[in-house]
Amino acid sequence: MSTMTKLTEVQDSYFTNVKRVEEPVVRFAERMAESMAQYVPERPSFLAELPTTTEFIENQLKFRRRFVDEQAAFTRKMLKALRPVFVKLDAVEHEAAPAKVTKVTSTRSTKAKKAA
Repeated sequence: MSTMTKLTEVQDSYFTNVKRVEEPVVRFAERMAESMAQYVPERPSFLAELPTTTEFIENQLKFRRRFVDEQAAFTRKMLKALRPVFVKLDAVEHEAAPAKVTKVTSTRSTKAKKAA
């Protein structure tokens, strides 16, 4: 199984589990709203100029959609711009053995070492 296949499975599982939790929460909220609605006053006239709750939320959801779309377009442009680098990074070379790590020696002078 490839890494992308596994990643996609995990993402799908996440959304499946979220939906499983959301449905009973929505049903509970609906029942509570029905019983609480009798205690909520009507919208006062001084709030008439403000958007309704639904209008505000719909506006924010449109903004979120536009924001994500704009970021996705930017990301795709960056992927295209960086393609020469990614071509090298994404190419798999088969080496016989990994490169040997060499020990880095200190560049401090002998006087500095004695002073320390």
